[in-house]
Amino acid sequence: MHGEPLTADSLADWSLPAADEDGYSGIVTFSTGQEMEDFWEENGYVLDALGERPFSVFYRLHAQALRARTVAGVESVSAEGALAVEGTGLLLSEYFAVSVLTPEDPASDPFSARVLSDFVEAFGLLARS
Repeated sequence: MHGEPLTADSLADWSLPAADEDGYSGIVTFSTGQEMEDFWEENGYVLDALGERPFSVFYRLHAQALRARTVAGVESVSAEGALAVEGTGLLLSEYFAVSVLTPEDPASDPFSARVLSDFVEAFGLLARS
């Protein structure tokens, strides 16, 4: 993360770092290490020989209400959970707005699709802890 190695122990209780109060989003960048960071600096937004490159997560905590009159397209680990929420209303008192910036389009690039899938799964686990 940010060019520094992570260990399994450091990930066990990881959460998004607090964003500055300046109104800008926080950013966390992930790579395999300095070699990938250097490749990125030299070559820009292209995949390396392994079909990978760094990716970033932009996030911001919004401490204001968000409301949806009808919830649709719900994805859940259980079909029953998704069905129970489909069509209901939603009110959040505060929430994270998160953007995952992948190297390529996740619809056509397997690495980017994996990054997005892993992030959604991991962020869901963080929300439950």
